[in-house]
Amino acid sequence: MFLGAAFIAAIATVQGCSTQAPSAPATVAAAIPNAKPTPTGAPLGTHAPYAITAGLDGNLWFTEYQGDGIGQMTPYGATKRFQIDPDGFAERITAGPDGAVWFTDAVGNRIGRVESDGKIAYVKLPHPESGPAGITTGPDENLWFTEHSGNRIGRLTTTGTLTEINLPEGAGPAEIVTGSDGNLWFAEDKANRIARVTIAGNVREFAIMVPDSRPAMMTLGADGDIWFTQPQANKIGRITPAGEITEYSLPAAGVPLGIAAGPDKNIWVTVIRAQLIYRVTPKGDFTALPMPDNSMATFITAGPDGMLWFTEPNGKVGKISTAGDVKEYVFSTPYKETN
Repeated sequence: MFLGAAFIAAIATVQGCSTQAPSAPATVAAAIPNAKPTPTGAPLGTHAPYAITAGLDGNLWFTEYQGDGIGQMTPYGATKRFQIDPDGFAERITAGPDGAVWFTDAVGNRIGRVESDGKIAYVKLPHPESGPAGITTGPDENLWFTEHSGNRIGRLTTTGTLTEINLPEGAGPAEIVTGSDGNLWFAEDKANRIARVTIAGNVREFAIMVPDSRPAMMTLGADGDIWFTQPQANKIGRITPAGEITEYSLPAAGVPLGIAAGPDKNIWVTVIRAQLIYRVTPKGDFTALPMPDNSMATFITAGPDGMLWFTEPNGKVGKISTAGDVKEYVFSTPYKETN
């Protein structure tokens, strides 16, 4: 499963948790019964919020690090938790074209779907240990996802029809996003490349000049370019639809991880271990926005309220305004807002 060694180490430092990822179960059911959401304000337990996305319902949705739940949060901080199959692991998450939220499950070797009422179902992948990682909605209104271990790109209709595209050996596809050119773009963290796949399944790869930079998270910028993080190189990069790559070194070390395009047409980057978020202009100018004490932003997404929302391994979800003002929501009974 693609998590990133630097991220796991940082999470372990903050949480004091094990860095060993769950192993795949021997058998996994194709689907589980409807799940009941935890009432608003109830605790989410000890599992840390992980990947995050904005749903079509106007709420934020997130997975749990080493947990067995999907969290939902309103822009005002009210929460619900949906129990998923405990033999699985929800890794990345995206808003689907059908109004549901879809996620990858590398442990269960499947793609999951959760509705706002808590109904959960899975689509099992045909090849064992495919390692589904990144997932996004494509321009054709299908779900597109990477198979990090299987070295494939998958396309899944909302009715469950699956198509897989083989990649060159050793690619290691990780995150995937839709580009401004109507193609899908994905990071190959093993091969140190950014790649493009058309709706028809044609693949082209573009090498990153800095060796072993391990491209990770990606976002489509307002400039039409794809921006991505390079945790091992302490850089972020951008690639044009024509394949031209530009890289920018972070002013401070600290492992760039999450990245999102903001409503202000800037790029927002979380830097784990440095306790800050960078706001980056399309020209590559950086502004450091410090986080509160004992906070560490990891994954980040643009919210429905004009804010950037991010997850933290200490059991919080936060939001930051384009001016740099931060609010955090701690999961307790009832939930409370800090700052």
